[in-house]
Amino acid sequence: MAEKIRVLIVDDSPETRENVRKLLQFERDVEVVAQAGDGDQAIEVAKQQQPDVILMDINMPGRDGISASQAITRAVPVAQIIIMSVQSEADYLRRAMLAGARDFLMKPFSADELMAAIRRVYDTRPTMMPMSSMAVGQAGTAAGAKSPVAQGNIIAVYSPKGGSGCTTLAINLAVALASKGHKTALIDASLQFGDVAVTLNMRPTTSIVDLIDRVNELDSDLVTSVMIEHDSGLRVLLAPPRPEMAELVTAEHIDALLKRIVQLFDYVIVDTQSALNDVTLDVLDVADRILLVTQQSLSSLTNTRRFFDLIDELNYDPSKMMLVVNRSSDKLGISVKDVGDALKRPVMVVVPSEELAVTNAADRGQPLASSSRGRRDPLVNAFFKLAETLEKELSKTEDDVIAVGNKNGSPSTKKKSFFARLFGR
Repeated sequence: MAEKIRVLIVDDSPETRENVRKLLQFERDVEVVAQAGDGDQAIEVAKQQQPDVILMDINMPGRDGISASQAITRAVPVAQIIIMSVQSEADYLRRAMLAGARDFLMKPFSADELMAAIRRVYDTRPTMMPMSSMAVGQAGTAAGAKSPVAQGNIIAVYSPKGGSGCTTLAINLAVALASKGHKTALIDASLQFGDVAVTLNMRPTTSIVDLIDRVNELDSDLVTSVMIEHDSGLRVLLAPPRPEMAELVTAEHIDALLKRIVQLFDYVIVDTQSALNDVTLDVLDVADRILLVTQQSLSSLTNTRRFFDLIDELNYDPSKMMLVVNRSSDKLGISVKDVGDALKRPVMVVVPSEELAVTNAADRGQPLASSSRGRRDPLVNAFFKLAETLEKELSKTEDDVIAVGNKNGSPSTKKKSFFARLFGR
């Protein structure tokens, strides 16, 4: 018989506890091991029973579900907590997630909704191991080791038009850099609908949300314990598992995270979304280079031209922009030369169109840069050429690069973002 999911039900209402138990009684892979009527009792029972999943009511007299969840997260880290509440406001969701909850159920819920949440958090539970033993990866710095004094480079992958292939470029660039021996991190900053986890076939046991309540106390142990290691040695910080959780992450959180993460890695690749919201603007602001992705289509060129017009008008430093033509083809009416001429910018790298190969790689969760196709393959070669171009560009201006903080670790003297002025942040 398959191992059962051991569940603890916590609610101050006996009737509610019984109703939840009845919803679970016919599930063959679930066993209700105990019940508790308040937060204090929940903590003691959790310590004794070591349940896999805890269904925790958020509003209880005495110690409430938030406080109890915080205590249980520390005392019984293997337990995955699902908060139950009649309140759906963002503040409740935020407090629940910061307390260590892995999911949130609105009362009343159906048996299907309940079981989907239980199986979801159970299937994505992390393998517990001491944080001091965590490592950045094959190409990374061991957790607990002294942080390097010099910091790396932040590379933002951005397109003003959605669907331009930024995620594919970001992933394969990051894998290419990691395979060349660089300590490399990949951050999914497309917070609502990030595709990095799916494209890399990763189980999102942790995400950026797990760091936001501790941005002022980030160390290498904490950061690397939340980042997930890919087979290539790449370390990945995933987007929130649910779209509504994106609003928990602010530009201030992103700024603090980048300041710390860039001190731990040679390259930090950030996959962004097209919307110029506060988070995306902050990433573009602190990036050492922006890979501006466009395609050989009129709509893509129009949006890219508008973006260039914006940064030209505001005297934005053009040296940090690197124009990349993605999904290039000689069969299209607009040539790569036409793209450069129309935008009056040099095209740094051209990535050929091979939709079937890209789609198959994403479906398999295997980046093309680490596939068996080899460096002679035009598409794979383009990703490595992009990595090499970045290496050369950044090495040329190493002494002049203005990053999140300067090389001796003191605060950056960088001017206020032009985007910030424009949007009145």
